[in-house]
Amino acid sequence: MCLEDAIQEGSETRFVPIILTTLTAIGGLIPLVAENNPLYSPLALVIIGGLLSSTILIRVVTPVLYKLLAPRVAVGD
Repeated sequence: MCLEDAIQEGSETRFVPIILTTLTAIGGLIPLVAENNPLYSPLALVIIGGLLSSTILIRVVTPVLYKLLAPRVAVGD
């Protein structure tokens, strides 16, 4: 399988589990944000921001970096 096909198949396979895990964690943190507790609400907001940014990194940056930095494998030798 060529590199582009492997990246595309891996991205399609991992899309739903990554999104579901992120949405579940964010859904669990929303009550902490909504209760407006001075101790927990800012922490929950920071965690939500980290989850969103890491999801974007996983979905966009990781495949691009893998394409650019993947070791060159001789195909057909």
